[in-house]
Amino acid sequence: MSYTELQITSNFSFLRGASHPEELAAQAAALNHSALAITDRNTLAGIVRAHAAAKKHRIRLIPGARVDLLDGPSLLALPTDKAAYGRLSALLTLGNRRAEKGDCHLYKADVYAHTQGLQLIVIPPIRSAIASTSGQNSTAPSPNTKRRWATSAGSPQPATTAVTTPNNSSAYPNWRNNTESPSSPPTTSTTISPPAGSCRTSSPASAKRPPSTTPATASTRMRNAI
Repeated sequence: MSYTELQITSNFSFLRGASHPEELAAQAAALNHSALAITDRNTLAGIVRAHAAAKKHRIRLIPGARVDLLDGPSLLALPTDKAAYGRLSALLTLGNRRAEKGDCHLYKADVYAHTQGLQLIVIPPIRSAIASTSGQNSTAPSPNTKRRWATSAGSPQPATTAVTTPNNSSAYPNWRNNTESPSSPPTTSTTISPPAGSCRTSSPASAKRPPSTTPATASTRMRNAI
């Protein structure tokens, strides 16, 4: 049983396809395909080159196009004869004339008027992975939960829970155990012990000013000598 791909996009689908129709036909022949279909988006521009390449590699070309509708799903339109190919070309021309260059505005009513001799394949919409999972609640455990599991599994002691504290929380360890969270961290005072050999410790408010290191003038030295 042979396989034929019916939805192939060439570089005539701007910003969507990368390969030339000639390259697609050559690759299909290298893979021993007996036929391939070129269905570019809202255009038949690559069919002529694809037909010449398919004839060269002795494979069958199925001409067609992908039709994007404004009020419905996208369709693969495959004509079955020359008259149907002409109706597909007229359908695409109608949509291209309604929009600016690069766009094609077609509706289901337009397709209904040109369906004679066309085989239409509905392309299901592609749902984004983010949109499909946005309504689901995440069941992954939080880092704190994992920490509690690890603690409780390794020892019979109750599991500990990480507590987020402000910066410099080590200066007031009792604050994290309070049941009521204060509006601001409590103020702390630090007592500095005097160095060894010191005979007196003064508070910062009553500490004497250290002696001046300014060189003494001549008058000062004379006064001290008297």
